Amino acid sequence: MKFYSRGKLLISGEYLVLKGATALAVPLKLGQVLQVGKSERTEELSWESREYGKTWFSTTLKLPSLEIAESSDLTIAGNLVRHLEAIIRIKPEFIEKMAASIVITDLGFNREWGFGSSSSLVSNLAYWADLNPFELHNKVSSGSGYDVICAREDGPVYFNTSIKGYNTEVINLHNSICNQLFFVYLGRKEDTAKNVDSFLAKKRTFRVEKRIVSELTRHLGDATNIEDFGYYMKEHEQIISSLLKKPTLKEGIFKDLKGEAKSLGAWGGDFAMITWNDTRKELMEYLSSKNINTLFSFDELIKTR
Repeated sequence: MKFYSRGKLLISGEYLVLKGATALAVPLKLGQVLQVGKSERTEELSWESREYGKTWFSTTLKLPSLEIAESSDLTIAGNLVRHLEAIIRIKPEFIEKMAASIVITDLGFNREWGFGSSSSLVSNLAYWADLNPFELHNKVSSGSGYDVICAREDGPVYFNTSIKGYNTEVINLHNSICNQLFFVYLGRKEDTAKNVDSFLAKKRTFRVEKRIVSELTRHLGDATNIEDFGYYMKEHEQIISSLLKKPTLKEGIFKDLKGEAKSLGAWGGDFAMITWNDTRKELMEYLSSKNINTLFSFDELIKTR
């Protein structure tokens, strides 16, 4: 058996999507494979995680207890066990499916990038167990779940949580905008789960901010030129900056950028989205001067229908 789920990026609505705001989410052309084979050891589950084909984690679990028999990293193994236990709580018979299994996962992107190594794994585990991925997500994470939904999408969507779970709406970004959008890795990996928990601990409902960010999300999706898109990026950035009490990228590393810049993900550490009107070569020279070397164009990275 072989399963595949995509990586993701959240273009708008970061943090406030946790409070019900509408966000713009995009699936990536890069993702993660999970392949299940069989061994003769009926009382074990063998697990190996790879990145670009190179092993970075391995473990063996005893069945049916899920006790860690051996592992290259006990913390990661413990997290895997937590996910498998969540599946078993939903579907007890899955323990039989794990018996004598050899699982190999392979990431098609750097796991430091924040592209969804965890969410694509949850989606693949749900495929294997024949579960609703959003249900499994809710058992193992306090996030909004947009990333798990994105893992199975074929193009950009509006996303928001609801009493019944979540809502999505298919959208198509204008080609002229896509040609002038780029994604750069800032090189400072953030702990998304920790930041999410910290934000959820806030007692405010952020009613006004949710409304404005939801409107900006729609404006971003409807924009037909890069100038308008950049304006909405800037407005969105200012709102989240005020909310988190953190400076915007244009107030920091990109203060001399001839375009707009917007933080993505856990704000400040993972990827950023920028607008650029000149050549790619000029952009690479500009980024190199700031020791930024990882760059994707929209077409290189984002999956569209």
